[in-house]
Amino acid sequence: MKQFAILASGLGILLSSTTAFAIAPGTRELAACGRFTATRYKVSESSVQARPVERTNNGWYVDWSVPRYRSSGYCFVRPNGLVSRFQVERGPRPDQIGGSSGVGPNERYFSNLPSPYGDSIVNRGQGASGDRQYFLVRKVSTGRNYRFSARCANNPDQVYDESGKYVGFQGGWEPVFNYVCEVSPLRPRPPRPQPR
Repeated sequence: MKQFAILASGLGILLSSTTAFAIAPGTRELAACGRFTATRYKVSESSVQARPVERTNNGWYVDWSVPRYRSSGYCFVRPNGLVSRFQVERGPRPDQIGGSSGVGPNERYFSNLPSPYGDSIVNRGQGASGDRQYFLVRKVSTGRNYRFSARCANNPDQVYDESGKYVGFQGGWEPVFNYVCEVSPLRPRPPRPQPR
């Protein structure tokens, strides 16, 4: 009898753990829709709310929302994890938000910055100190911020990462430099006209 009780309790634990795994169906599809939506709206994945709604033989329907923009809709995600349909049902579409950027007044979206930053949002309102203008680079994929600096009184390759390391040699930072230094007090002043 004692062995039967031990066996029954072990079987109960096994069944309850199997049930726990079954409670979260569509986890991979949920993540795929969340990533896809975050990329489209140029926000971090944590800014997207998603939940699986319906499973079919061909994949999952996943509802998503981006509270920041009051937008919502659904994805259809195939079993291989690819989003084959992205539908906005309420609120603005990604292309209707803030022109092409969808970011704040001191921010601009930049695509394909040198690795590992990729698609990022640059916030130039971070102050100046010494010969450096500071700015934030926020990776769209992770939402993580990095504090960079630019030496605005110099050539447009003078960009330094969060550790102060020069990264301008990589190329691709010049548009960021120009944006950050556009309103910086450190930008080079045009030469004064010489008297004749």
